[in-house]
Amino acid sequence: MRTRRMIAACVLAGFLPLATTGCFGGFELTKKVYRYNKQVSGDKWIREVMFLVLVIVPIYELANLADTLIFNSIEFWTGHNPVLAHNGDSQTLQTAQGTATLTRISENALDVRVRALDGREQHFVMAREGESFAARELDGRLLARVAEVDGRPALVERAQ
Repeated sequence: MRTRRMIAACVLAGFLPLATTGCFGGFELTKKVYRYNKQVSGDKWIREVMFLVLVIVPIYELANLADTLIFNSIEFWTGHNPVLAHNGDSQTLQTAQGTATLTRISENALDVRVRALDGREQHFVMAREGESFAARELDGRLLARVAEVDGRPALVERAQ
């Protein structure tokens, strides 16, 4: 009887972090596995085979479990998910109009450098400001502000 109580107490203690956080979380590690799977190939059949491998091996399940038990709890209590990119991490995006390089300068801000195909360059900071995102010149002047309007992102303010 005493052993059963001890086991029950241990099981309850193990579930305590889940019950006390009340946090749905960002599931950032699971998203990284998904993004990896998505970029494996442009062919949908190869992506499907890779998806099945990642489910069978069980990479998706382990990532989801780690997010649920560890990373989402850390995110709830600290406001920061350790799986997210750290300051100084960069990503370069190629588009039909040119290249954009995004560099994280804080948890809520990106340094953005855009180079158009004709050679024109633009440099600004994109940051979360309350419920919106603002693009600002390096001297702080507002270029534009985007917020959610009726469930969709919308330009709500633009520099004159």
